[in-house]
Amino acid sequence: MPVPPSAVDSLLQRGRARVAAGDTAAALLLFAEATARAPRSLDALFERGRLLTRTIALGLSDGAEQIVAWRVLNRGAELAPRDARFALELARLRLRTPLLRADAERLFRNALSVALAAGDQAIAVESRWELGRLYERRFRTMHHRHMYTGTIFFDQFAARSRLHYIRDFVQQQVRPIASAGATECAQAEQWYRDALATDPRHTPSAIGLSAMLIEQQRFEEAFARITPLLRDGATDPTLWFAGGLAALRLGRAPDADELFAGGIARLAPHERAEVVDIGRLLTTGDSVRIAGVSDSLREATRATFWESIDPLLSTSYNEARLEYLSRIATTMLRYDDPDRRLRGWQTDRGQIVVRYGEAPVEVLLPSTDNLAARDAAGRLITVFYYPTPELGFVFSGALAMSDALFAGDFRDIAQSVRERSPFRLDNLSLIGAIDSMPTQIARFRGRTNGEYEVVLATAAPVAMMYRNAEIDRGVLALSLRVGGNDRMRLIDSQQVVVPLPRSAPVEYRRMLTLPSGERRIRLEGVDPAVRGAKSRAHVVVNLPASRDSGLSLSDLLLARPPRVPVGAMRQWSDATVDALAGTRLFARDTFALYWEAYALLPDSLGDVAVEVELTVTLVEMARTGDAVSRGLANVADLLGLTPEGDERLSMRFTKRERLDGRDRVPQLVSLSVGEAPIGRYRVEVTVRDLTAGTTARTAREFTLSPP
Repeated sequence: MPVPPSAVDSLLQRGRARVAAGDTAAALLLFAEATARAPRSLDALFERGRLLTRTIALGLSDGAEQIVAWRVLNRGAELAPRDARFALELARLRLRTPLLRADAERLFRNALSVALAAGDQAIAVESRWELGRLYERRFRTMHHRHMYTGTIFFDQFAARSRLHYIRDFVQQQVRPIASAGATECAQAEQWYRDALATDPRHTPSAIGLSAMLIEQQRFEEAFARITPLLRDGATDPTLWFAGGLAALRLGRAPDADELFAGGIARLAPHERAEVVDIGRLLTTGDSVRIAGVSDSLREATRATFWESIDPLLSTSYNEARLEYLSRIATTMLRYDDPDRRLRGWQTDRGQIVVRYGEAPVEVLLPSTDNLAARDAAGRLITVFYYPTPELGFVFSGALAMSDALFAGDFRDIAQSVRERSPFRLDNLSLIGAIDSMPTQIARFRGRTNGEYEVVLATAAPVAMMYRNAEIDRGVLALSLRVGGNDRMRLIDSQQVVVPLPRSAPVEYRRMLTLPSGERRIRLEGVDPAVRGAKSRAHVVVNLPASRDSGLSLSDLLLARPPRVPVGAMRQWSDATVDALAGTRLFARDTFALYWEAYALLPDSLGDVAVEVELTVTLVEMARTGDAVSRGLANVADLLGLTPEGDERLSMRFTKRERLDGRDRVPQLVSLSVGEAPIGRYRVEVTVRDLTAGTTARTAREFTLSPP
């Protein structure tokens, strides 16, 4: 008895609804019932065959579901030879069996021929896109291919246990194959272009073409291809991320920022949460702690994290975050697997790219039948090598497949590296282009409990900043920001005209009154009109909440000697000294040491009496030969200190003065380094309260350089 078409249509509608809801098992049952009731229904055969193809796991041989799918789709192709849908799905089904993937190209070409003969432009576009994907996969299994130069095969176990094994192996045992994958790349690009020529709005082909162009560093062409589609309302987030990546590589950071934001907004909610989550960029412990806090605190922590690693807060965009998002985009274009609903950043290789950037050295090694090669036998080996921190990661994958997993126990190795260094920005060129400002920070007690006065002294190295500028003057914009666990706020902004050429740095000093806690201080100097004229000082200072009730000392402050004789001092400003920008001194310099002593005990007359010992230790000598033999004798003569042993010089003096209602006793001592040996020194001050019998110490290191 014939089944009414309405009954079959009802089953198909219910099946499609279950697919939309993610219940593929129920959908397959409904589609199977539809084909059982109407064995010649093309729609029923197609829906069942297509869903079976989507749900079949990759395998080395035909499983029961693959056989059923093949029979169902073949039945549809026999009933309707001009229906290109079945030819296309048969080709996609063949991709599910790696050993038979080579036959997929023939089937896709057949689907294209059927579609063209039937005038089905939609299936023709899909067929060309699939052919592009096929060649792109081949390209990715060929790109970075190397060949062995001897009989030694890569051993991932040795890569883990032997120091420098990966570095030495890629330098000595393999060499790259010239133009590996170039033909496959060109063919993939052409198939994508053919698809777009038929349907310029076919987003998957646009993504594929963009990936090929970006791989070839044709960023301008990729950006020009993508932006019209985005203006026309393209919603695929991968295309937005590809546009952001191309814009960033072109140096168009504001455009990249906008495009990445558009891509994030168009991700599925669970994917968006993964991308904005900074947990993957932290150690496991920190990631767990952030996951356990409230949404508002997590958002605040996230903002603070990105702000703290932003190379320049003076710019309107965060270069570090843009670099992170560009890595996300790279993993999407290279490692996304729509068939498995797997995003690139979720893959093993994607995790490493997100944390450390694209590997400067990527090596694909061919399979071998040498069982002594262990994991390399019968599999493709991929090696990521980062020379600067000397990090290496090894992956292995099936032949003719573009995916790869951590080889052996490299998953554990990656986790161990994460605990030491969860996120690096070595490849961010802007960081290397920012000159560092020499900086000195000294903490003094404030006027109230829980308050500190912090002296900041730094300098913009204008000789370096303007080294390539052919102008007679620059305008340096200085900006000072301070913050705790919350966002940093701008507290000072000024412009300084810099006559050029100039060798002396532009110095900046400020006394900051700050509450207790961990405080971040950032000073930036930028000349927007001069490329490369950027400098930065970023320090984190800890200001303890509790104060010692007994004798304690402030930090030591290195300063220029006072301009006029100094009498009784009540605070730092009375010393009339200029704090040194940094802790570098030069031969023949004279400098001053300033510190404050707190909670000294007055005697019955209201006086405080202290014994001060000042010790200079040569930590590291920079000279050799006669300079070493002279040792610290020069320091003894030129500083006027008394040698104690071979490595230390010290002097000791006592002082009595009226406390006069002060909550601190400032001290100022001037010294001359003369012709002391070049090197690194440590100066330590020990103060003993002669009335109370208590002792406190403070110290600072400084470097002595040639004049």
